[in-house]
Amino acid sequence: MASSKFTVAICGGGIAGLTAAIALSRLSSEKKDIRIDLYESAPTFNEIGAGVGMYRRPWKVMKALGLDSELRKLAEVPDSEDELQFMFEMRKADQKNGISFCHMEIPMGLLSFHRADYQRSLVELLDPSTVTAHFSKRLISYCLPPASSPLAPITLEFKDGSTAHCDVLVGADGIHSATRHTLLELAARELEEKGTDEATKTAKMLKGPGMYYPVWAGSVAFRAVIPREKLKAVNPQHRALYTPLNLMGKNKCIIVYPISRGLLLNVVASVLQPDKEGTIFEGPWVSEASKEELLEQYKGWEDEAQQILQCMEKPSRWAINTLQGLLISTHNRVALVGDAAHAMTPYQGSGAGQAIEDAYILAALLTHPLATLPTLYASLKIYEAIRLPHGNEVQLRSRRNGMLYMRSHDNADGENGTVTSR
Repeated sequence: MASSKFTVAICGGGIAGLTAAIALSRLSSEKKDIRIDLYESAPTFNEIGAGVGMYRRPWKVMKALGLDSELRKLAEVPDSEDELQFMFEMRKADQKNGISFCHMEIPMGLLSFHRADYQRSLVELLDPSTVTAHFSKRLISYCLPPASSPLAPITLEFKDGSTAHCDVLVGADGIHSATRHTLLELAARELEEKGTDEATKTAKMLKGPGMYYPVWAGSVAFRAVIPREKLKAVNPQHRALYTPLNLMGKNKCIIVYPISRGLLLNVVASVLQPDKEGTIFEGPWVSEASKEELLEQYKGWEDEAQQILQCMEKPSRWAINTLQGLLISTHNRVALVGDAAHAMTPYQGSGAGQAIEDAYILAALLTHPLATLPTLYASLKIYEAIRLPHGNEVQLRSRRNGMLYMRSHDNADGENGTVTSR
C-alpha cells in the first residue's frame, strides 16, 4: 500500500460499516492511499434480523461498487431497473372477509435479501490489503486532539481498556451509538460555551430524547421467518406464496415478503400503541413471544392472516425504537452513518438503503483528490449537507407509512392526519 494520506476508523461491522469499508477500499483502489480499520464489538461479524429490502437507488450504489454480481445470487433482480414491478398487495384484513384495495408498483420493485446471507457476502468482499478488521472492540468514547494540534489523531477508547488512533472516525455503531453520544456531547459543550440563549437551547436538544438516546415508536413487531413450503402445506393457494402482502387493521399490520430467492417468507406483525410514541420503552427491546400471545393480538382477522401466524413457531418480540431527526451528523472529523444517524421504523423498508447511501456518499467524498487531512472537516460537512436532510426525511416518511398501514390516520403526519397523493 502507498503511504496513506489519512486513516479511517469505522466502528460497527453491520451493513453500514461493511459498506463504508468496501466503498472506501474500492473508490481508492488505484492509489490505495487510505488505511481503513474496521472495529466490530462482537467476536466475529454477525447480524440479527431476517429481511433486508433494497430499492433502485441503493441497488445502483451496489452496481457502482461492483457488488451486484455477487448479490444477484441472493435475490431475484429484474432485468430492467426502470419498468414498474409489483411490490405489495395492500389488504384490509382485520375482518372475516378481507378486501384488497391496492396493488403497489414501483420502478424495479423491492429487492429482498436474507440479512445473514447479505452480510456474509459483504464480509467476503472486504479487501484485506486495505481493510483491517478488529474484533471484540466496542467503542465507549473518543477524544479529539487539543486545539493547539488540530490535525493530530483522534483517540478511540474501547470497553476492553485498549485505545487506537485515526484521522477520521465513522460511527456505524447503530441506534445505541457511542460515537453519537460523544459527538453530541462535544458539540453541545461547544454551544454551551457560546453562552447565548439560542446556543444553550440547541445544546439541550442535542442531549435530549430522540437524539442523544432513542425513543419508543409506540409499536412492537413480532418477527419470524417461515419456510414457504410450510405455508403451502396449510393453504396451497395462499396469497403470500405468490405475492408480497401488507395486511392492515386498526393499530396493527402484518407484512410478509419472500427472502432467500423465495424459499423463505419474512413475517413482521406489528402492534401499535399511538399514545406511547416518544416514550421510553421499559424492558428488553428483543424478547421471546408465544404463539398464543401473537394469535390473541389478531383475533378476528381473516383466515389467511391466521394461517401466516400459525406458521410462526418461535416468534420474537421487538420494541421498535428510533431517533427523531438529528440536527447534526458530523462534528470535527467524526461522521455518523446508518442507524447511528437516523434509526427509523421498518415501515418503508429503507433503513438498510439509507445506510448504503450514507456509506457511498461519505466514501466518495473521502476518496476525492481534494480530500486531505486539512480539508477533512469540509468534506464531512458536505456529507452532512447531502445526507442528513434526506435521511431525516426518509425517517419521517417511514413513520407516516406505519401510521397509515395501521390505520392510525389521526397520527399520520403529526398534525391533522391529512393524507395526500402525489
